Amino acid sequence: MTNLPTSPTNRRIRREYIIVSLLLLIPAVIASLAFYPHYDRFTAPGDIVSVQDIGVKGSVNFCYVQEGVTSNWFERLSVEQSTPDAKFERADASAKQELQVDMDIGEELRDETIVNAIHSADEQNADTSSEEDYGDKYTHLSEETASYYGDSIGLMLGIGLVEEEQQLNFSKGRKYVIAGTGTLEEDHTVGSVGAIPDKLQTAENAGVDIFFVPKDKANWAYEGLSNEEEARQIISIMDINRMKVVPVATLEEALDYLHHLK
Repeated sequence: MTNLPTSPTNRRIRREYIIVSLLLLIPAVIASLAFYPHYDRFTAPGDIVSVQDIGVKGSVNFCYVQEGVTSNWFERLSVEQSTPDAKFERADASAKQELQVDMDIGEELRDETIVNAIHSADEQNADTSSEEDYGDKYTHLSEETASYYGDSIGLMLGIGLVEEEQQLNFSKGRKYVIAGTGTLEEDHTVGSVGAIPDKLQTAENAGVDIFFVPKDKANWAYEGLSNEEEARQIISIMDINRMKVVPVATLEEALDYLHHLK
């Protein structure tokens, strides 16, 4: 058997086939890597929302942040491009299910803090609402806040309801942009919440003048910084000077501060 030499033309054609194959393979590899399962949970600044947008005749605002889960590098890159301030934390395949559980629990907590806000605001008046009025108000607010989850709306909702019931305007005719975060408990205390850095960034981006946070340092029973301590730290890191961050322990403390605004 004779081994015939390969002609220069054949070698050139073979080399071109290899190059073309490699060029076709590169996008396939990139696509495979981009869509390969990789889970991250993220949070990012959101926006402030006037209580008027949920049907309350007040002048204050509550704050929400964005939260979600990405399943691969392509989804993460899309979030990074659309939301440059997003912060990611590595997660596992159960992240989406865990987020849904958190959202379901958050809806229950939101409805609970709505109840507390209605009662707390009502107790600031000598005349209390009838059970029928309370039921109508609760149903309305529960429907209007259905697109939000979590109980951090409580404090600002309570303040907005006080404005509505007593015909007040704490913003002094929009002279001040007032917002905040914190739950409202049955005894009118302001409870701790999550995502304080993102909420402060949200408020700063929105031009907020006064931002309430829970005064919870004395009662903090968990690892890490309390909301109050974390807020002070973030103010220093972000060099926030124009926005006044005000820790409050109760609804009455927040109302007293607002009543004394010049």
